[in-house]
Amino acid sequence: MSRSDIERLKTQVEAASSLDRELLAQADEVLRRTFSGVPASSDAISGQVEYILHVVDSVLPTWTIQLTGKAMEPNGHWRCSLRRSRGSDEDELVGLGSGAVVGLALVAALLHVAMQKTPH
Repeated sequence: MSRSDIERLKTQVEAASSLDRELLAQADEVLRRTFSGVPASSDAISGQVEYILHVVDSVLPTWTIQLTGKAMEPNGHWRCSLRRSRGSDEDELVGLGSGAVVGLALVAALLHVAMQKTPH
């Protein structure tokens, strides 16, 4: 998958109102191609957010996850950043994402890292 394909998927994730199985499957495919060590599918984990956190823990160990937002039903306004070190603006790779729900923001941030790791 090319960088532009991943960027399109990230845009789709950020525009979605919920993280459905199809969207998670598309993101999962990209993550498996980009990172080694992506855990088994989300069916083995109790929920989608838990699965995504498990993926971050598996493929980006020791990275900091920062979530900010407002919990508002039905759609909040969440932002996620993934960084190798806490608060450093000098990290080479940074994952940034936003979404209506926490899971979407996490997936978008992971896709942002994947996009940066993918050759043009």
